[in-house]
Amino acid sequence: MMAWARNAGLGVVLMVTASFLTGCTALVVGAAAGGAAAGALYYKGELKADLDATPEAVIAATEKAFKDLIWAKETAAASKTDGMATARTATGKEVKVRVNTKTEQVSEVGIRIGTFGDENLSRLLYDRIVAFL
Repeated sequence: MMAWARNAGLGVVLMVTASFLTGCTALVVGAAAGGAAAGALYYKGELKADLDATPEAVIAATEKAFKDLIWAKETAAASKTDGMATARTATGKEVKVRVNTKTEQVSEVGIRIGTFGDENLSRLLYDRIVAFL
């Protein structure tokens, strides 16, 4: 009886582990396939995401987001292949938004705030940019 109970407990642990791993794999694959719908990834102080827009449209939306957040825009320039915009937050943190073309209608955007990054402010800015696209 004791051996059966031990094996049953091990089986439950294995099933839970397998379902967890399967769920994580599905989540990773789903996030990779989702593009802009999957959201943004924050890594090493920079928020990165793919957006269904040209660099010119992303920078125009970024300028609107800067104004909406009452951040002082310093520069903003874009072409069909890339773009960059900079600003300062109310507390003086430097904001950099870089955009590069991935395909004709998809751009990769990178947002860094301050020297080491600020995830909360980066996500706030990203949400505003998406809202203005």
